[in-house]
Amino acid sequence: MSFEPPGTPGEVVPLRLPRPAELFARRARRFRELVPGNPMGDFLDALADVASAQGTALGAVPPGAPDREPAGGTPLRASTHVRDPAWRAGLASIVGSLRSRSWPTPAAEALRRLATAAPAELESLADGVLRGEPAATDLAAAPFVGAALQVYFTSLASALSATGLARSEQGCPVCGSPPVAGVVLGDDRLRYLCCSLCGSDWNLTRIQCWSCRSTGGIRYLAVAGDPGGVKAELCSDCGAYVKLFYLEKMPAAEPLADDVASLTLDLLAAQEGWGRSGVNLFLLGGAEG
Repeated sequence: MSFEPPGTPGEVVPLRLPRPAELFARRARRFRELVPGNPMGDFLDALADVASAQGTALGAVPPGAPDREPAGGTPLRASTHVRDPAWRAGLASIVGSLRSRSWPTPAAEALRRLATAAPAELESLADGVLRGEPAATDLAAAPFVGAALQVYFTSLASALSATGLARSEQGCPVCGSPPVAGVVLGDDRLRYLCCSLCGSDWNLTRIQCWSCRSTGGIRYLAVAGDPGGVKAELCSDCGAYVKLFYLEKMPAAEPLADDVASLTLDLLAAQEGWGRSGVNLFLLGGAEG
């Protein structure tokens, strides 16, 4: 199973911190499992290499690198955390791992640029990615920068203790970022949202919008003919949705990888006027750009 249920059956564990090496290995493996027969197979195969490069980059980012954030409810809040330069070492490792493979021209040029960019330029790129608003000139580089930031924040999060971390009212309790998607466990029907940045998973009561906390007007959307393994949870109050993967039907699902592979559901939701509330850092530059 790709998502390891926290605790014992029926136990509600508020927060599960990431295990980085396992996370990136599992993600790379799942991307490759999703390639056969998928019209986006080449793209998924490329992202499998990105996830593998993330696993390698962990060696360049010391676990528990110094955190200069003041003590508070969200220990690694992405919008205010002062990044250690170690994150750039992770980016250099990822870029070095990926430059040898064949890429579409925009991605290849982005990798060349990242390999020679000055620290100030890289920090500016990272700021744009964390805001979810990379500059138009940076779109091709954004997924690679996002991959490095995931390595950095995941490494930091793994060194924390979940004890005493407050339940967040908005986003991940560890870094404040939005989820990439959620998973619903089988018999327990517990829902865990999966952080788009630091890889932490946190419990949130089902039939509740994670973004606006509304419990009214929640409904679900699926692609016709889908066996029910993935649905978009729609909130009529704020007009947003987040994907949920039902592990009873998709036991191998990995939220980030399966999110990319289920873009048909995003297109359907967009056609009906719904906006996505989750974030996938691998898609900031466009689905296949």
